[in-house]
Amino acid sequence: MSDETVLTKDIAEQFLADEDSVDLGEFMAIEDAAPESLSKHKEGLYLDGMTELSDAAAESLSKCEGGLDLRGLTKLSDAAAKILGKHKGSLYLNSLTSLSDAAAESLGKKWGYQRAKSNHTSPSIRRHSLRELIT
Repeated sequence: MSDETVLTKDIAEQFLADEDSVDLGEFMAIEDAAPESLSKHKEGLYLDGMTELSDAAAESLSKCEGGLDLRGLTKLSDAAAKILGKHKGSLYLNSLTSLSDAAAESLGKKWGYQRAKSNHTSPSIRRHSLRELIT
């Protein structure tokens, strides 16, 4: 990944000082130190260019008061899903292409999705139902 596409702590601090100076959507990855700075932002964060997110970054971003636009992510670890599922603001994950059952359950709790208890409902159907909620 090119350094030009990684959101660093310095760039995050620049954004906090002047929101118009940085387009957060241009970055595809984020250093673990940057989200701690961004978590101080009181409004939504549009990080829709992110294609990868570490568990540590998810932990810091989950502290943001505003919404999180992470539409660029196609996958999410179980730990990151559990963390983001507790985020109090809006959460956009429209590009997820696969989720484990654990990740689907963690995220589903955020949107009031109840995992089907029926033995007739396969995990793939449950994930598909959650996908309808996040797209």
